[in-house]
Amino acid sequence: MKLQVHWNGLSATPGLREHLERRLAFALGRFGDEVSQVRVRLADCNGPRGGVDKQVGLRVRGRRLKTVVVTDSDASLRAAIDRAADRTGRAIGRALERARGDLRPHVRLLPERARTPRCR
Repeated sequence: MKLQVHWNGLSATPGLREHLERRLAFALGRFGDEVSQVRVRLADCNGPRGGVDKQVGLRVRGRRLKTVVVTDSDASLRAAIDRAADRTGRAIGRALERARGDLRPHVRLLPERARTPRCR
């Protein structure tokens, strides 16, 4: 998996880069060779003013994948990275299921809790 990281308005600290790589490896590692390229864009939109302004954009390409794009924002860059990595892993899983023909979009399986009747 080739990883490209672009830091827009943020300082690239070794700890933050390690956190990003670890989260992406955890979220995308199960797909193996299916994921060939990951581009990450980290940006601070408001600068020093603060607020919900840290944005993470992930663009993933693979052998059987169309391009998967996920963006997320939060006041904390680590939280935005965590959420974006998790969402990307789920999106790639769905895309690969569609490519294999495993996913039937008109059928939704409910968890066991939702199927049992409630006591009133």
